[in-house]
Amino acid sequence: MLSCKHTIAQGTDYLDKELGFWRKVEMKMHLMICVNCRRYVKQLKQTVVMLSKGQFKQPSEQQVEQLKQEYQDVASKQ
Repeated sequence: MLSCKHTIAQGTDYLDKELGFWRKVEMKMHLMICVNCRRYVKQLKQTVVMLSKGQFKQPSEQQVEQLKQEYQDVASKQ
């Protein structure tokens, strides 16, 4: 049986269907019993789909500057 560490490391290979038969069986068995790895693979799949469809926008210059300022404010308080 695969460990969580191995499952995470092979997540993209699993989604890309690049695993051999037995490795795929081990992966599916692990995903059946491990909610955290199932969640990770689901999020990974959603990320791949989102990026492949280009459903994201570049932030405006104003948004970038606002985020920089907020980051600096938080960093200065620590």
